[in-house]
Amino acid sequence: MPPVKTRPEAAGTNGPRHIHQFVARLAWGDAVGNQVRYLQSLLRSWGHVSEIYAEQWDDSCREQVRPARDYPREASRDSVLIVHHSFESRMVPMIARSPGRKLLVYHNVTPARLFEGFERKVAIACDAARAELLAMREHMDAAFAYSRFSAEELAAAGYRHVAVLPFAIDWSCFDTPPDATLQAELDDGCANILFVGRAVPSKRMDDVLRVFTAYQRLYQPRSRLLIAGALNRDSPYGAFLLGLKDLLGPERVHFLGRVSAAQLSACFSVATAYLSMSRHEGFGVPLLEAMYRGVPVVAHAAAAVPETMAGAGIATLSRDPMEVAQLLAVLERSAPLRTQVIDAQRARVAAFSQDLVAEQVREALSACFEGRMPALPAPPEPARVELICPGYSLRPDAPMSRLTRALASRVPGARVLALRPRTLAPRAAPGPEHIDGPPVWHFTADQPVGLPAEPLPGSSAMETAARASSAPHVYLGVDTEVAATLLPLASAPAWGARSATEARAEGDASQRLGARLFELAPDSLDATVEALLQSLSSRGGPLHERG
Repeated sequence: MPPVKTRPEAAGTNGPRHIHQFVARLAWGDAVGNQVRYLQSLLRSWGHVSEIYAEQWDDSCREQVRPARDYPREASRDSVLIVHHSFESRMVPMIARSPGRKLLVYHNVTPARLFEGFERKVAIACDAARAELLAMREHMDAAFAYSRFSAEELAAAGYRHVAVLPFAIDWSCFDTPPDATLQAELDDGCANILFVGRAVPSKRMDDVLRVFTAYQRLYQPRSRLLIAGALNRDSPYGAFLLGLKDLLGPERVHFLGRVSAAQLSACFSVATAYLSMSRHEGFGVPLLEAMYRGVPVVAHAAAAVPETMAGAGIATLSRDPMEVAQLLAVLERSAPLRTQVIDAQRARVAAFSQDLVAEQVREALSACFEGRMPALPAPPEPARVELICPGYSLRPDAPMSRLTRALASRVPGARVLALRPRTLAPRAAPGPEHIDGPPVWHFTADQPVGLPAEPLPGSSAMETAARASSAPHVYLGVDTEVAATLLPLASAPAWGARSATEARAEGDASQRLGARLFELAPDSLDATVEALLQSLSSRGGPLHERG
């Protein structure tokens, strides 16, 4: 594969002298902010001039940051800007006009659907952040992600030079002595279940409450739930959490809010288990923090969580409160299992040795600066039509999968987008793969795929691939999470199909697609194929032959 093109003045073993960072908001205690500050300390220790530029910042970070608007005039053609992307910044124009090279570090953007019903403005900002990911592509010399899960989305967005960057953790930050008063208060013989994170819908603290309630009532009456992280009690989700707590009625639930480093150490020192039911993580630093502190982890296997845990701890595919509560009970009652889990976690943490990872980060950046960073395979010719069927490979005998195969065989230049089965290993680029039919581009689901009767989850990477394509979309079917996400954002003409059982339900798809929405009855596959082909071939359709 061809190497990344490097400007002559940036080549060499030492690389560029000025390497700065940009983050939309620099906050104390935030995982992205902590990573930015630690990377700055590494860059400076390697002899680089390194500043942090931000659009917003906490008062506690005021001395560590420079205004983002100053960067274009303070940078030179020899400067490098590392852009950290995890939320809407509205700074793409500033990045575009800044001199020097730019590298993207993608922390992942939470899917907007996880905020719907609670935080409409945040959901809109998440959609805007994904649009920014596409807009920044032409301005970036290379892109890094902290997981293969996130790297896949970069490839789906069309970034050619993509690599997974080891997550550098300053473990000494976790060695703060515990707050003695809080530690004594909590160390009273109760089993303490801990979660650390902001109270936002994507973290699913409501699921944590449900699991804990089942655990307390079925297995361990002398138990306590500790939730350490910012909680806005007046926000829709904060009010929902407090109302759910009252409804479920568990005892000894402590919303601690933002805690100091010493208070956090006290929480970990008394924790029986660390429980995460988060629906989306681009990496998941608290999981490794719990492992480092010797606390066994039970976590929902969503997004990058299985990759971060790498077989350590317990990654559960289930969200059923009683099933997850049983895992907590077994961990508490079985000393051999608990020891086995903690030993595996220690081995996992050892792979993040501070000196080793720092050197890996330095090598990854040097490879980019010196032209040794490989490129992903060149994409094939742009698709003429995107056939979006999430269940194509997961449920090959389902009506929509059969309809997709029939259409693909009749539509030249069609591309099938589908969710990747767990039996297929992730790839550096999503496709194409040939498996008993047309070439398929497979993408990782954001959530574990459930039983055939359960709805299919969404896929950030698949949705980004579709947004990056200018080809018309055909949604097979329109009831999926992927279709629900993409239909409101579609700029190109779109078609869709739904099963006869859902055809009577009038919803968003009916309003958006109108006559381009077709019904698939159990015995009408051929007729539906012909109707779709006729519509796709009509004037203005993607198969229309223009004279």
